[in-house]
Amino acid sequence: MKSRFLFLLAGISFMLTAAAQSDTVRFDRFSVVFPAKPTSVGLGTNMRHQLRLADSSAIFQALQIDMSDQGMDEATVLMMQAEPAFWEQTRDGMVAQLGGDTKLIKDEMLDWKGTKIMQMHLERPSKEGGVNKLTLRMLFLGTHMIQYGHTNRNDKADAALRDAFLASLQIK
Repeated sequence: MKSRFLFLLAGISFMLTAAAQSDTVRFDRFSVVFPAKPTSVGLGTNMRHQLRLADSSAIFQALQIDMSDQGMDEATVLMMQAEPAFWEQTRDGMVAQLGGDTKLIKDEMLDWKGTKIMQMHLERPSKEGGVNKLTLRMLFLGTHMIQYGHTNRNDKADAALRDAFLASLQIK
């Protein structure tokens, strides 16, 4: 009886661990944990993972872009990051890509265990009316540009899920 109970407990533990790991997206040098299993799309040597919650209240996304595809090496990427103008141009480019109706509310530089991360808070009109609030983070690891973030759709998203996702970043 005791051995059956331990076997059952071990089985349940294994299934829970396997389920939790399925929500973890691992890239070359970092990982993030989504609240559920995201869809994944390969874009050449780049990858994008996205999760839209079933109730459409939030979107979670992580993207890796290999800058070596554009002829950049790690030394060049490191040198570029040392210049404040680089971060300003990158921020302005990202805001422009989101559309002319996107408003940058706040941007700040974070230190994540020794890695520079630009965090932006943005707003843009929702197709359904109202406003979507985006929290986007960008960092560089080697020759990879990493973007990950959360979209709060019409103020319906769970802030605890957003915070857990953003805090789940692990850098290798």
